[in-house]
Amino acid sequence: MVDGLDEIYRGIDRAQQQWREASPFSCPEGCGTCCVDFEPDVLECEALYLAVWMLIRQPERAQAILDGTFLSPRSDADRGCMFFDPVNPYHCTVYDGRAMICRLFAYTGDRGKDGRPRWKPCRFLPLHDDDGTALLRKQYSEEDLLREFGAVPPVMSDITAQMLALDPGTQHIRRPLREALRQVLEKITMLMRFAGPPPDNSSPEPDAPQPLAS
Repeated sequence: MVDGLDEIYRGIDRAQQQWREASPFSCPEGCGTCCVDFEPDVLECEALYLAVWMLIRQPERAQAILDGTFLSPRSDADRGCMFFDPVNPYHCTVYDGRAMICRLFAYTGDRGKDGRPRWKPCRFLPLHDDDGTALLRKQYSEEDLLREFGAVPPVMSDITAQMLALDPGTQHIRRPLREALRQVLEKITMLMRFAGPPPDNSSPEPDAPQPLAS
């Protein structure tokens, strides 16, 4: 699931980059407003991806979550995401491991009743181009998008469907990020303990196992 989700995330980056290059819309430098009061509800595969990323990139923070000693960069972490840093200009402290919705917001569209792609700018996006041209904060149809920008952003539901296909049995189970992340960290570390160290092929054959005591 982690490998499959990584490929989906890479696909999101490619599709969104094409849209960014074609459209005049871009998030203001250091905005992060959409993250202040928001904590994503995630599927298990999203939590697994972030857990593996943290165990590799931020093992001390991962252990702190397991120990219950994790300290959020924000003093009001109960309001939103515990990984949001209001002081850091980039804000997200787990950016490369972040959840799906955090990757999709602002640069993906949806489908209207006719099934065709459409897109509406985030309410925090600037309403002017680099050259000062006024932009409309409206619902852009596929026709509008192609006529005005020559491109259509990726569609959120299409990408989400790819993610749901990774583990159909849990596709309706979503939990708050902080809850789901701790549970999968516990699962991963338990499996690591059971796996134990790799066998030493140079050592002599061990004695035959003894029967378990009753």
